Amino acid sequence: MTALTKSNAASAEYSIDAAFLSSNLLSWYQKNERPLPWRTLWKKHSNPWHIWVSEIMLQQTVIKAVMPVYERFLRQYPSFESLAKSSTEDIRLAVRGLGYYRRFDSLHKACQYLSTQKKGLPRCHADWLKLPGVGDYTAAAIASITLDEPTGVVDGNVERVMCRLLDIRLEPNLPTLKKKFKRIMNELCAIKDPGQLNQAVMELGQTLCTPLNPMCGKCPLNSKCKSFAACSQLLAPMPKSKKPMNDIELKLDILQSGKKIVLFQRPDDAKFLKNTWGFRTSLNHHNKWRPDGTSKVVIPSSKNAQIGTVSHSITTHKITAKISHHETKDIKPCDGIRLLKIDEVEKNLVSNLDRKAWTLLLKSIKQQAVID
Repeated sequence: MTALTKSNAASAEYSIDAAFLSSNLLSWYQKNERPLPWRTLWKKHSNPWHIWVSEIMLQQTVIKAVMPVYERFLRQYPSFESLAKSSTEDIRLAVRGLGYYRRFDSLHKACQYLSTQKKGLPRCHADWLKLPGVGDYTAAAIASITLDEPTGVVDGNVERVMCRLLDIRLEPNLPTLKKKFKRIMNELCAIKDPGQLNQAVMELGQTLCTPLNPMCGKCPLNSKCKSFAACSQLLAPMPKSKKPMNDIELKLDILQSGKKIVLFQRPDDAKFLKNTWGFRTSLNHHNKWRPDGTSKVVIPSSKNAQIGTVSHSITTHKITAKISHHETKDIKPCDGIRLLKIDEVEKNLVSNLDRKAWTLLLKSIKQQAVID
């Protein structure tokens, strides 16, 4: 197949050998399935909660980062009812380091809603879609795995596999392509074992049909893959357009009152990490430092020492944060302020940005002790 252009992508019809793809994918997956913790738990307990949690955690997050958090999280929250009774802060601490914390706020709201309904977990794809934070991909994944419902998933791995199978040399997440890939995945799922089929395609994309070094010789679909036949694997698909990164300057002030460290709750209107507990944050606005969000908390003046900078990224923001250590007095706990012992600080920091700043301070203190 010659390379498709954007102008004809919408009208092109892509033919597949559904029986071949389904049979070979399932056979390959049965031999090569990785024993990921959510798969192991599902086989052992058949509890949809285990799958739901994994799908939320895996949104925009790599498997390696999710695995240790996932197991710890389920020990703390073994059911959706237990999560419904928890606080937003405790939930965020349980998933700290994963980022994109609004997905867990939505998970919390969904669990609270289900608890009030007292009907248990949803029993179909359509009902999963009604929950906060559950879109078509998540609903399809849960419904296919836990309910055997023939609904196909389309994520980045599926898009890449489909583009290579059909030699589509376009950005893989074009809306017109997503619709076609959804129809293909639904067709495959309707043949047999939809949950296994969905996971097989994603597994193929994660392990063999990778972006830069696809292992085509090991692929169970290579005899039907048009990009393999055309040696165009690195052209199909075209790289996705990346949103430009915005350079942001922040200042994080780590305040110390006696032997205690001060944590602040960021306000609702903060641009970054709103409502999280961390260090006082300011934005550089036309070379003037201004608090990130409005706060009624008044902090007395203090002597400070800048200890360095850390780099961090949040969505499309490339952050350079200047870190300062302040020694001050007369700060008392109140709404929006906590005073913690030094050995309590790290476990109460949700954001990796705050944790980087804290690590830098501890390193600075240790180096100073060596010098002294």
